[in-house]
Amino acid sequence: MKTYKFVCRSTRGGFTEWASVCEDGKEVERIDRNVWLETVRQFRERVGAELEAKGYKLEDHQYTL
Repeated sequence: MKTYKFVCRSTRGGFTEWASVCEDGKEVERIDRNVWLETVRQFRERVGAELEAKGYKLEDHQYTL
């Protein structure tokens, strides 16, 4: 199954966020958010649209903005 999820972590320099793209439970790609160029909403909308066009589904228990 082709899925993706958003992951957010706190670091010393602030928050970092990325999209984890998985096929059959294994991560095949990671898409990082540039915190200086995109808001969380812009990032999730852009990446979600790109991945859904490629046939990926949002993983269960994820939320969208």
